[in-house]
Amino acid sequence: MLAPIVKGPMALIETLISQIPDPALREALAREVGDLKKRLNWGLVFERHLPESTRLLSAPIKVGTVVWERRSAKPRRFRVRAIEGTTLAVTPEARGEIAAADALTIRIGRSDVLIEEDLALPVFPTLTSLGAVRNGPPGRASHAVVCGENYHAIEALLAACEEQVDVLYLDPPYNTGDRDWAYNNDYVDPNDQWRPSKWLAFMERRLRLGRRLLKPDGVMVVTIDEHEVHHLGMLLEQMFPEARLQMASIVINSTGQNRVGGLARVDEQAFFCFFGNAPAPVGNGDDLLSPESKVADQVVRWERLIRGGPSSGRTGHPGTFYPVLIDEASRRVVGVGDLLLEGDPDLTAKIDGWTAAWPMRGDGSHGRWRIGPTKLKGLIERGYVRLGSFDRTRNTWTIMYIADSTASLIEKGAIRVVGRDGNDVVQLERADDKPSSVKTIWNRSRHAAGVYGSALLADFLGERNQFSFPKSLYAVRDTLEILTHDKPNALVLDFFAGSGTTLHATMLLNAEDDGSRRCVLVTNNEVKDAISKHLVAEGYFRGDPEFEAAGVFEAACRPRVTAAVTGIRPDGQPVAGTYLDGREYSEGFPENVEFFRLDYQDPAAIEFGMRFAEFHPLLWLMAGGFGEREAIDPRASYALPAGSPYGVLFEPGGMPGLLAALAHRSDVTHVFVVADSESSFADLASALPQVRVVHLYRAYLETMRGAVS
Repeated sequence: MLAPIVKGPMALIETLISQIPDPALREALAREVGDLKKRLNWGLVFERHLPESTRLLSAPIKVGTVVWERRSAKPRRFRVRAIEGTTLAVTPEARGEIAAADALTIRIGRSDVLIEEDLALPVFPTLTSLGAVRNGPPGRASHAVVCGENYHAIEALLAACEEQVDVLYLDPPYNTGDRDWAYNNDYVDPNDQWRPSKWLAFMERRLRLGRRLLKPDGVMVVTIDEHEVHHLGMLLEQMFPEARLQMASIVINSTGQNRVGGLARVDEQAFFCFFGNAPAPVGNGDDLLSPESKVADQVVRWERLIRGGPSSGRTGHPGTFYPVLIDEASRRVVGVGDLLLEGDPDLTAKIDGWTAAWPMRGDGSHGRWRIGPTKLKGLIERGYVRLGSFDRTRNTWTIMYIADSTASLIEKGAIRVVGRDGNDVVQLERADDKPSSVKTIWNRSRHAAGVYGSALLADFLGERNQFSFPKSLYAVRDTLEILTHDKPNALVLDFFAGSGTTLHATMLLNAEDDGSRRCVLVTNNEVKDAISKHLVAEGYFRGDPEFEAAGVFEAACRPRVTAAVTGIRPDGQPVAGTYLDGREYSEGFPENVEFFRLDYQDPAAIEFGMRFAEFHPLLWLMAGGFGEREAIDPRASYALPAGSPYGVLFEPGGMPGLLAALAHRSDVTHVFVVADSESSFADLASALPQVRVVHLYRAYLETMRGAVS
């Protein structure tokens, strides 16, 4: 009697083998199939061991290092044979080959080469500050934007924030075949037979390393479109079997993008990987699918008192130009002053002892309030007026109020007063503002990539086409809200940052709910293929200022983030437009951001304490990025910067002084200890029980050497 046939490729083969009557043949075949099962990968199969390397402008060079010509349209590959000051003696070498010992040696300037780094080998990256934009309080933690190879940047971040990230939001290249991403410094085109494997190997390396940055209960979000959605889903399932994996479809273009011979695409996908005890996403009364009008009709909205738009000037509206009186100490709106029917106000003069906020526009001209003084006074008495942030563009305070439409919803019970703050201002929520399950299909007009992605980016940059296919600001904002609604201090990381939408969305969400979320972005300064060819034809190459200015970091990410914080475009003009909550773009955000370049160090120099200045930004970031980094002299026995919550012990003899200083610093959370051995470190750390103690520099070196294992 034949055994029943079991479906499935291996099960079928084993069933057929079991039906072979010859015992010896049956046993031999079963043994070979068993060996085959051990050797073969099942599931998503790709060439994961494809070598990947990158070319760097700056990195340590030693004999044996591979370098490439920098100033050439068809660069040659060399191996360094000798270092003669600022000149390198090199021999030409093809990929996969080692040049003969007697090969022709030529000389090339150190500044005329790019250094090849194999991603399978350890590197020792640090962060070099490129400047900061500070629009928030001095004590507010800074966001960070890192320019460099993202795989190496992830390695550096392991030293600063391993298992510290709440949300990892990633928008990787979609592998469309339009030469939209590079592998081994070459753009990948649709004729590349290794394109799927290159993309999967590229993603797997970064996802595996990035997972180590997430908290045990963190969430990873990866967006994608139809080109790689199935491969990505299988990859995530295969890499992270312990995660709860779901996919959401997000409508980003309701008119549809036509596909020849197929359906018009309106959406893209987002995979959510929930690790550990990560809570389910919760919508604030919006499941992101229900008819949009029902949600919009009951939104809790505080309006800006100053009128926006081209017809918002003072002329012709004498009844709406008057001062609003403010108590800056308590951040409270206390009353209104008299109408000023003509003439210029004294913007610095106090009125009855109070600071006066006038309706001044971003260009310095006279604007007007939306309502008159009598009505505003009544709203203040009802607790319907609150003080916003100080608008540096207008050099005055932002005033927020409850408009008639929202007041009507309060009267109808659709919005309810749930309390009052310390200034007697009402605290509101929608009557149905209860946690709602977010659906797996998102259909919101604010997620349109054209309007709230490309067009919005152009508003902040002052020009178009600086970055292709940016995400809708609100699609990212909504993602962060449903994942961090109960984590106002969450840490968000995006190492495919592109134009910087994730940081912009983080700041917008902070402004809406008074959060203190931090965001770390990583992007390279890659130049579009067509622009790169044009620049090379003009004689400009990587490392030349003219070439670098066209890269994504310099042309899109950094200026966009700066404009979002300050409200000022790169051309010096106020950013025109308003967010969906009525906040003007030109108001900016009370946030601090520091920009960094990824650099590379010699591990021996780090180990012997010769690179503390280069290493310092990682320590600052590890301790939360608070305050402006103060210069520290590593020749001192210890350091305890006044504005940052960390200290450094350089010598054991500095311990008494450090302990005495710590007695007056309850804010310190980290102490970095230089010690020659593990036992010495343990002894020193035992005297510091109330803070996190890190072994400097050994912990970093071990992390970097272990990152590629």
